[in-house]
Amino acid sequence: MRQFPLLFLLFITSCTTPEKPAATAPPPKPPKITHFYATTNPVPKGESATVCYGTEEATTVSLSPYSDTLKPSMNRCLSLSPTGPTTYTLTAKGPGGETTSTLELTVGGAPTPKPAAAGAPLITNFQSIGGGQVTPGKPVQFCYSTRPEAVSVSVSPSVSTALSPGQNQCFVANVTKTTNYILSARDAAGALDRMQVTVRVAQ
Repeated sequence: MRQFPLLFLLFITSCTTPEKPAATAPPPKPPKITHFYATTNPVPKGESATVCYGTEEATTVSLSPYSDTLKPSMNRCLSLSPTGPTTYTLTAKGPGGETTSTLELTVGGAPTPKPAAAGAPLITNFQSIGGGQVTPGKPVQFCYSTRPEAVSVSVSPSVSTALSPGQNQCFVANVTKTTNYILSARDAAGALDRMQVTVRVAQ
């Protein structure tokens, strides 16, 4: 009988379940810069270049040298007007750390003005930024440039943004299916020019 308390204590000790270590949250993913490029390089003297960038897992984005505030985005473009060779540094920060990417823009000579020939294209550039296939409903950025003779610009299918003629103009459209976007420009005499871009949506 004197051994019963000891046996009972051993039984309780053997049935005790060891505590599991507390689950730890996975570390945050490091931020990424998916792209950072200029649509024009070198930049003609006195003109601007459209520069586009994309980030993932970032909470803040900054560009140096650049005075305005930027936001994290899968795809965003801005206009830069370097006066000489300039190295731009894009920095993306997030809970998982920090990453940078650089882009060097050079400045070329002033473009030689040319008189507009009869029937000359009014649209000099029209493209979707990023290219390739997109997922349904993903916002896609388009950029275009027109000659000084263009007085009005429109796109079909239409978008909510009012379009204006000029260099390095951009707008965004939510693409839900493979679509042909047609940009139209007219001059003061009513002459019409069109350019088409096809955005394909992954199935």
